[in-house]
Amino acid sequence: MEILKNEVQTDVCIVGAGPAGMLLGLLLAKQGIEVIVLEKNVDFHREYRGEITQPRFVQMMKQLNLLDYIESNDHVKINEVVVFHDQKEIMQLAFDTLIEEESYCARLTQPTLLMALLEKAKQYPNFKMMFNTKVKDLLRDGEKIVGVYAQRQPGDSTNAEQLPSEGEMNIHARVTVGVDGRNSTMEKLANYELDLDYYVNDLLWFSFEKPESWDYNIYHFYFQKNYNYLFLPKLGGLIQCGISLTRGEFAKIKEEGIEPFKQRIIEDLPILRPYVEPMTDFKSFVLLLCKMRYVKEWAKDGCLLIGDAAHCVTPWGAVGSTLALGSAIITADVLYKGFKNNDLSLETLKQVQKRREQEVKMIQNLQVTLEKFLTREPLKKDLAPLMFSMATKMPDIMTTYKQLYTRETPLDIDESFVFAD
Repeated sequence: MEILKNEVQTDVCIVGAGPAGMLLGLLLAKQGIEVIVLEKNVDFHREYRGEITQPRFVQMMKQLNLLDYIESNDHVKINEVVVFHDQKEIMQLAFDTLIEEESYCARLTQPTLLMALLEKAKQYPNFKMMFNTKVKDLLRDGEKIVGVYAQRQPGDSTNAEQLPSEGEMNIHARVTVGVDGRNSTMEKLANYELDLDYYVNDLLWFSFEKPESWDYNIYHFYFQKNYNYLFLPKLGGLIQCGISLTRGEFAKIKEEGIEPFKQRIIEDLPILRPYVEPMTDFKSFVLLLCKMRYVKEWAKDGCLLIGDAAHCVTPWGAVGSTLALGSAIITADVLYKGFKNNDLSLETLKQVQKRREQEVKMIQNLQVTLEKFLTREPLKKDLAPLMFSMATKMPDIMTTYKQLYTRETPLDIDESFVFAD
C-alpha cells in the first residue's frame, strides 16, 4: 500500500543548515521569499567544523551590517599567522599588513554562528526550518528538479507549526539549493559531474587545554621532524591541533598502536607531553580527509549547488566556510533578482557560478600550491620549510596572501540586503 505523503509548497528549499545554508535562508527571507531549510541532524553541534573565518568574512558581515550582531556572541579575534620550523619562527604574517580595517580572523564556534543566524531569521514568518529531516530523493517534472522528497523525525523547528512534525513529505519548490557539505546528498541524487577531485593529505584533529605560556589568539603552523602541526584557538580555553598526514597514513599509525604515535608527537613538541601522554587509544582524534572538489556545472534546471557541495576546499588557510558564505550571499542576490523578474531559468541559476568561479578557483589553485609545501615525502619534507621560508620573501607573496585572506572590493549585491541597525 502506498504511504500518503504530505505535500508542502515553498519558493526555495535549502538542503543543509551549515553557515552558507543558514545565511542564504536569512537573506532570502529578508527579501520576502518563502524559504524552508532542512537539516538532517538534530541540532547544530558538530566537532571540528570550519570555525575560523577570514578577514574577508569580517568584510562581508560588515557589508551586510551584521558584523556587530555576530560579534556580540562569544568569539576570538586572531590578528596574525606565525610559522615555525623546529620551533624557530620563520614567518609572521600580521593581517593589518594586508588590510587596514577588519584585519583579523574571527573564531566562532559553528553552533554559535548558526544560532545567531537562526535567531535573526526567526523574525521573518516566511523563514521555516526543520531539524532531523533527511532528503531521500528529488521531485522532478521531466528533466526539471521541482523539490525534494524528505523524511522527518520528531525534532526542533522554527516557524514550522503548519508543516508536518514527522513523517514523509514532498516539498515542492521553485528552486532547490543543495548546501549539504562535502558529502552532498543533493550532488549524488542529481548526478552532478565533478571537474576536480584532488586528495593527497589528511588532517588529524585533537584538542587540549591551553598552556599558560601560550597566547590564546594564535594561528600557528609548525614544520617538525615527524609531522606538521596547525594550532588554532578553540573557545572554552582550549587549543585545537591538526596533525598533517599523507593520504591513508592514519591507518598505518593505528596499526602500529598509540604509543609510537604519542612518542613522535612528544619528540616534535615536548610542550604537548602533559596532554598526549595520558592517551591510551585514538578516541581523542578525529580524522578529516583533505579533499578538494569542484563540481563542473553547479546549476541544473530548478536546482543549484553551493558551498562545499559545489566547491569543497582543504582546511589549509581555513578559508572554506568563508568561501561558502560568499557563495551564499551571491546566490541570494541572484535568486532575489530572479524572483523579482520572474526568471528562475537555468541561465539565471548559472549566474551564481559565473560570479563565483574566479574567486573559488583562485583559492583552490593557491591551496594546491600550499599542499606541495606540506608534503611528508621522504626526499622533500626537509626542503618544505626552506621553500616556504623563501617563498615568503618573494616580492609578490603579499599580494598572494591578500588574495587568500581578504576581498579587494565589496560583493556586488543589491543594497536591500543590508540590515538596519
